[in-house]
Amino acid sequence: MDDPAVREDIVQEAIAKFFLYQAKSGIAVTSVSGLLRRISLDLARDYYRRRRRSRDVELSDDLPCQAASAQQQLEQRQLLEIIVGVVKGMPRLRREVFFRRRLERQSAREVAEALGISPGAVDAHIARAVLDLHRTLEKIEKRGGTL
Repeated sequence: MDDPAVREDIVQEAIAKFFLYQAKSGIAVTSVSGLLRRISLDLARDYYRRRRRSRDVELSDDLPCQAASAQQQLEQRQLLEIIVGVVKGMPRLRREVFFRRRLERQSAREVAEALGISPGAVDAHIARAVLDLHRTLEKIEKRGGTL
């Protein structure tokens, strides 16, 4: 994937889908990195399929997926723990808006009606939630990527 914004969107959506899966299923995930990799791969395939349909681009459905080393798995778990902490640290309403918009793919109007707030407030909560996540990722990058 050449576009960093698309990569970032896929990562954010994968994390959100992971949280939703855990919240709704109640099943303990034994391989967080494996599930995140699977979700990310599915999202990337969906992206390429949509892009192919809209632009008639010939792309393979077989995307390479290399197994992560033990160090990479540890770093992925640590990153997930940090992100979970950021999400848990969000005010309840912001977290609820974030999950409804990003995981359940509800429109701003649907979320606003369900929560009794304006669509503008929904957008503001999403912007703040994404900013919280970006700031955390920037801090990690500034430390040289070490968690």
